[in-house]
Amino acid sequence: MDNLHFTDEAIAGLIIQSILMIIIPVILFIVWKIKTHEKVLPVIIGAVTWLLFAIILKLAPAYFLLQADNPIAKTISGNIWYTSILAGVLAGVFEETGRFAAFKTVLRKYEHSRSSISYGIGHGGFESIYVGVQMLSFPLMGILINNGMGDRITAGMDEAMKAAALSQLEGYASLTIPECLLGAFERIPAILFHISASVLVFKAAREKKYFYLYPLMILVHTLIDFSAVFGQNVMLPPWAIELIITVFAAATAYFAWLLTARQRKQLQS
Repeated sequence: MDNLHFTDEAIAGLIIQSILMIIIPVILFIVWKIKTHEKVLPVIIGAVTWLLFAIILKLAPAYFLLQADNPIAKTISGNIWYTSILAGVLAGVFEETGRFAAFKTVLRKYEHSRSSISYGIGHGGFESIYVGVQMLSFPLMGILINNGMGDRITAGMDEAMKAAALSQLEGYASLTIPECLLGAFERIPAILFHISASVLVFKAAREKKYFYLYPLMILVHTLIDFSAVFGQNVMLPPWAIELIITVFAAATAYFAWLLTARQRKQLQS
């Protein structure tokens, strides 16, 4: 890592990005709580469900299908299309199933749709905080590298792992503040999607006629994550990837609003 150097702008931008990723959902939760006086439990359940389904339970199949020393993993990891599709499918199936399971079990007594919004804030908000905390490691590693202590980062790694780590760090070393702000902005449509998906899956869990919304959200979630991973693999500009995510999030939010408004109108008539 002797030739690698993080610019001051990159370090500052990454710190700002990390802080924004952490405080955006916190501010959203505070505003929502003040405005609605909703209970905190659905928010907590949303956060715990994301951690359980998106990280812990997904770990074993993701390792077996992508990283383990077997023919399946070697085939998938060596193909951009397979890797992107698998990333999308795993995210869609695990996260939307977790959402559905939460509404069917621990949140089964919560009947108002506002509770699904609270759940979505917890689910998407905790993801944002988790990613933000992880992002803090990059400016810290940049500081170590700039001070000649980069070997501490790769200690214990074999040559292949060192090459992969170096390649990843090179992508962050010269980031500009606008690029980092764009990365933080991505959390806004991501949280919007999680809230909207939570509203729709809540309906799927409560009424049989809306059950189709559960597999529909698996499909939409799969497409979002596939687009993000495939876009990164083929070197799409970050703004293009963010635009794709924003379009999916906005469309999902509009559909959730439309369905909710129609249902409310039917109840009033």
